[in-house]
Amino acid sequence: MPMKFENIDLVDALRRIMDIHTQNYKEDFELDAKLLYDLASSSSAEDKHLLWMSRPNGTYLLPEREVYVEDSYENKVWEFYHDQTRDPILAYAVEISGLEGDTVKGSLIELDYAAHVERMKQLTVPVEKMAVTFEDSTTFFLPFRSYWREAKPLEEKHGEVASVSYLPENAAELDMILRRERFKTNFHAKNGSIEDHIHKLAVQHGVTEKLGILPLEAQTAYNAVKEAHPEAIVCFAQNGCFEIYGEDAKKAAPMLGTKLLIKELEGGGQVAVTGFPKELWVAKAKELWGQGNDVLLTQPGENGRQETVKHLCTAEYIPVGMVMDMDGKTVRVDNVDFTNDSVSLTDITDKKNPVPFCEQLSIVRSYVEAAPAEQLLKAIERQERRTKKPSVLAKLKDHTQSAPERQTKTPERANKPKSKEMEI
Repeated sequence: MPMKFENIDLVDALRRIMDIHTQNYKEDFELDAKLLYDLASSSSAEDKHLLWMSRPNGTYLLPEREVYVEDSYENKVWEFYHDQTRDPILAYAVEISGLEGDTVKGSLIELDYAAHVERMKQLTVPVEKMAVTFEDSTTFFLPFRSYWREAKPLEEKHGEVASVSYLPENAAELDMILRRERFKTNFHAKNGSIEDHIHKLAVQHGVTEKLGILPLEAQTAYNAVKEAHPEAIVCFAQNGCFEIYGEDAKKAAPMLGTKLLIKELEGGGQVAVTGFPKELWVAKAKELWGQGNDVLLTQPGENGRQETVKHLCTAEYIPVGMVMDMDGKTVRVDNVDFTNDSVSLTDITDKKNPVPFCEQLSIVRSYVEAAPAEQLLKAIERQERRTKKPSVLAKLKDHTQSAPERQTKTPERANKPKSKEMEI
């Protein structure tokens, strides 16, 4: 089943696919990128539908409508690499949804190139005339077979040819064909992750995949989050994934069983990166948390600022001091050793004769999850007191009591120096 990738950065995604599959004449893609930007600003709905191919020796981005016009340039190009070569072709239907800032957003759908060409041959519509528009905006309707020869003498009076468009014999039939084919292509495609797709292509081609550049704005946002939470593995939302950078990435990759890659930074430089698709965040965050890590997941909010998706603290995985029931016995958690996968506990069923023992992390965690919520909250509050971090209730109480003092006296705040290690 073909895959569909929605609401993506089209230029970035196609460039990365091209980098993997196209070995020579990669510069062809710069023409494709310019055309995508130009058409994203067009008011014509038909300009938003294109077909793109990546060949070993170049790329093509073609208007879909013209591909279905018999004997047009676009029609001949789309057929040629199927009929006249044995080149492996990666083909996609491209739909532009619009511009978001400097980003061309839209959807890609995988195509079986050979099957698409064979079906297209059965559906092409004959062309009758060409609409030829000159520099002075004058348009002439010339016969398809001789339009270029007849247009040349007109350039002396009207300037050079500015644009040409095909006028099929039956435009209504062509419109119906395009609507039907687009509906079928969308209907049979399954939604997928563009990051997973590009990773799979890289593995198939035996190449090191290149990730999209991390913009300066995202670098600044990440650095602010990491500076505020230096102890946590920060999972930063980018391109449909939660990405993990730098030393966090080197630490997290073996825990998650993911690849450690390199990401280019806008403005220069590189950073190690790993991560996981957004839809897997619950399982992946818990996987990191269960190995003794604070985990912070963050993404852009509606106002553009970073908002917390989830913050998991190591101390709350199995709270030290928690008292709970284990198989009819009352036990207390004394110490948690993530490195050795061990928890030290004490059986305090008989308070006069406490019995210390050890158990595996996963087993104790299962009892923590099954324990009443109030037991877990009490354990967390006790831990906060030990680490001199007041609970939420204590903070509120302190705020109420000291409000009058703060109105008359503003304490000096020491500037906290930035650590270069926290920055990308």
